[in-house]
Amino acid sequence: MVTMNKWEISILKIIESNAGSAPLRHVYSELPRYINLTNKHREITYKAPNYHHQTRAHIDDLMDSGDLVRISRGIYSVTSQGLSRLRDMCSG
Repeated sequence: MVTMNKWEISILKIIESNAGSAPLRHVYSELPRYINLTNKHREITYKAPNYHHQTRAHIDDLMDSGDLVRISRGIYSVTSQGLSRLRDMCSG
């Protein structure tokens, strides 16, 4: 079983707690409740905070692993596999 890092777990929890799907901007706004963002995370690169770029990279990884699907532009939904991995983490 592939272990998920704190960012991926946080992203899945944020989307799951928003009725299972959420736009990217919701994920960005909720992340500081889960991750202690440093000044480096908040630094602007390519017209956005670094943590936005990092979040999108983790979302790509979650889609590659089958834990998330993109349901429309900028909106993501947790798959049944993603939900079961979250449950396994919480119970383990």
